[in-house]
Amino acid sequence: MKKESSKTTFQGHFQGHFQGHRGARGLAPENTIPSFKKALEHGVQGLELDIVLTGENQFLLSHEPYFSHEFCSKPTGEAILKKEILHHNIYRMDYETIIKYDCGKRGHLRYPKQQPLPAVKPLLKSFFEEIEKYILEKGMNKPFYTLEIKSDFAWYGFMQPLPSEMVALFIQEITNYSFYDKIKDRLLIESFDVNILNELHKQTQNTNTKFEIGFLVENKLSIEENLAKLDFLPSVYVPYYRLLTKKKIAELHQKGLKVFTWTVNDTEKMQKLTNWGVDSIITDFPNRIPIVVTV
Repeated sequence: MKKESSKTTFQGHFQGHFQGHRGARGLAPENTIPSFKKALEHGVQGLELDIVLTGENQFLLSHEPYFSHEFCSKPTGEAILKKEILHHNIYRMDYETIIKYDCGKRGHLRYPKQQPLPAVKPLLKSFFEEIEKYILEKGMNKPFYTLEIKSDFAWYGFMQPLPSEMVALFIQEITNYSFYDKIKDRLLIESFDVNILNELHKQTQNTNTKFEIGFLVENKLSIEENLAKLDFLPSVYVPYYRLLTKKKIAELHQKGLKVFTWTVNDTEKMQKLTNWGVDSIITDFPNRIPIVVTV
């Protein structure tokens, strides 16, 4: 039986399309408002971000459901130690507590070009409000948004609710934004967790709410083996760039899927992937993309 698609095909031309990974992680603290503004200043067409749930069931920008030892500090100003991270569980905190943690002043050892600056993790709603206001003030083009719902089986019931509840909360929150109609056609919702993706499809299947859904992949299984995990055909296949070949991209396009890829920080690789026909490239360094051209 042919699988139903998650929505419709994207409108517009995507080749030569670039997205700032967690904003501009190579240049500014990840998943923070300054980082996304920095990415937009360098001309990206899209912004990629990660979301988790707070203890108040609000979605927050963060790559982990806890505060990272690599770049976050406790409310006291002390650096978080690796052995302590599970004690800084965002799913057990209210936002008043969350904003007492700084995630920018220390910089990031793996990204020495990142500019250290005071930064807190914003709520998803605040992120959209800030960025939509910023592009209006600057006269910039409206960006595309790729939202990754962070989820893992090991976190269920501890750092997040079960997928069915998490997806229900996500749908409820985002569709209740007063500005939802202005952004809904510029959204891709993605995850590595197939349970999240299947729930997204299931919970919107017979409703007026439809999302473009992306399947994040970093394993070496075949395309068919990965797609078999889903109850539907996603809009976008989002593999780690080293897993891609020109042939695989053509195969995915033949199936009607767009191909987004991550995280590409080398200009020559960006050019090669663009030439192969990748629809969108996610990068930590938006300052490296202007010289990439489509052929």
